[in-house]
Amino acid sequence: MEMKRLMTMGFLMFFLTFALCGFAYGEEAGNLRFGANVVVPAGEKVSGRLAVAGANVEVLGSVQGGLKAFGANVVIPGEVQGEVGAYGANMILSGKYHSKVKAAAANLTLSGAFDGDVEVGAARITVAPTALIKGNLIYMSADLNLQKGSRIMGEVVQREALVKKERIEQWGRRGITSLFAIGALFWIISIVALIIVGVLIHYLFPKKTNAVITAISQSPWKNLWFGLIFLVVVPVAIIVSFITVVGIPAGIIAGILYGIAIYISRIYIGVWIGRKVLGYIKRSMATAFFWPLVVGTVIIALLTLIPFFGWLFSLFVLLLSLGAMWMTMWKAVRVPAKRKVQKKAQRKTQKKAQRKTRRR
Repeated sequence: MEMKRLMTMGFLMFFLTFALCGFAYGEEAGNLRFGANVVVPAGEKVSGRLAVAGANVEVLGSVQGGLKAFGANVVIPGEVQGEVGAYGANMILSGKYHSKVKAAAANLTLSGAFDGDVEVGAARITVAPTALIKGNLIYMSADLNLQKGSRIMGEVVQREALVKKERIEQWGRRGITSLFAIGALFWIISIVALIIVGVLIHYLFPKKTNAVITAISQSPWKNLWFGLIFLVVVPVAIIVSFITVVGIPAGIIAGILYGIAIYISRIYIGVWIGRKVLGYIKRSMATAFFWPLVVGTVIIALLTLIPFFGWLFSLFVLLLSLGAMWMTMWKAVRVPAKRKVQKKAQRKTQKKAQRKTRRR
């Protein structure tokens, strides 16, 4: 069935190209006929070459030169002296053909007399009992039906323009195996890369890393809400900055930082999950970094492979980690600001106290 579909689609794709060539072919000899229904009546003799095209094509008369026929339904029971090129969806060649015949169709029936070679391609080819082929039958087909009584004096050759079904299936299996191997390798590399990045971040910013991991445990629901806001609002702000044109540089920088934040968020949540899991086995692991990072990263990677649930789990851990990162950054900015305000207030009170003592 798939081979038939391939051949039918191939015919439809090339039909217009062949039709245009046929029109040029017919115009050279001045014999071009086209319409919804094109009929060359019995008894009519067409001198020179003829090109016909229509929804339904029927050639009952004789053609002294070559013939090009195009249509949804093509029937040629007449006599053709020159070469024949016929292309259609359903085709019956039941006439007399004194030269080479080339044909392509979805369903093709050969029931006439052919003096030369016959080159045909179709999803289904039927060679009727009345068929006489003095030359070679060269065919491309998923289904060739040589009926009893049909005579082929030359060779029957299958031209494999399309790959056999067995080879397609074999290539498909090899392709799937290769894609699986590449995907597995990429999956392992991505895990290793994330662990390396996590180690570097912890080495460079140990306090910030521990602060984010602690924030995940302290207020998970707040983290989810803040993570959702961060995930939605930041892209909108980036788009707005690009629209304003002036803010394009800021938008580019924000986009890069946004991508980095999403990537490294799995590091913090991985350590948090790893500590929870390994903490039950060994208490010292509840505060360690490297092995919890490895175990947590692998657990997240495995769970995300589960259909549907993996997508929900990925979104959950992403929001949880992004929220914790945002909360930690917000505290880092807010606490120094509060201290500055407090220092200013203290200075004012001190100055007021000094003024009062001087007045006294």
